[in-house]
Amino acid sequence: MDARQQPLAGMEPEASRLHHLFFAVLPGPRAADAAVCLAQVLIARHGLQARVRAQRLHATLLSLGWEGTLSSERVAWARAAAQRVVAPAFTLRFDRVLSFRGAPHRKRPCVLCGPPGAQGGFMALHEALHTALWPAAPVPGTTPHMTLCYSHQPVPEAPVPPIAWTVCSFALLHNLRGSPGPYECLGTWALAGPHELSK
Repeated sequence: MDARQQPLAGMEPEASRLHHLFFAVLPGPRAADAAVCLAQVLIARHGLQARVRAQRLHATLLSLGWEGTLSSERVAWARAAAQRVVAPAFTLRFDRVLSFRGAPHRKRPCVLCGPPGAQGGFMALHEALHTALWPAAPVPGTTPHMTLCYSHQPVPEAPVPPIAWTVCSFALLHNLRGSPGPYECLGTWALAGPHELSK
């Protein structure tokens, strides 16, 4: 894969593709604790054969796709794009839970989502980052969410107590397929405050 090539949406990684690069925002400690507690309640309530990994909680901004090796060229390209992003800090708020549909016979992600149309800060950062990476490409839509766990049993959509935090930075993360531990962080970039954007 060319370093700047866009990954195909919805494509499942091949067995030989072990390394995943992606941009994400990470919950603050209080939001992460609340998400873990909620996940444990859902697992017990719905009898899910699942577990929550607190160290892997995140909301994906953009996936850069899967590769057979971790390409230093691709990492450098992603870091350079991130440095060009100018976007304001924002509040990310999730207040409902549901299961996304997945491929047959695969576990489905149980996720937190927010009110439709009320995630403007996240969408602005998503758009700014996509434009920095692929200036000539149209920006695809996305559904802001945070995965709590994976299970074959679906969780019906339902409101939950809101989980929110102020997003002041975003990160470039590396996931080695099959690893149970935390993602490798390859860089973080601060978002601008109101006084910085007005300069």
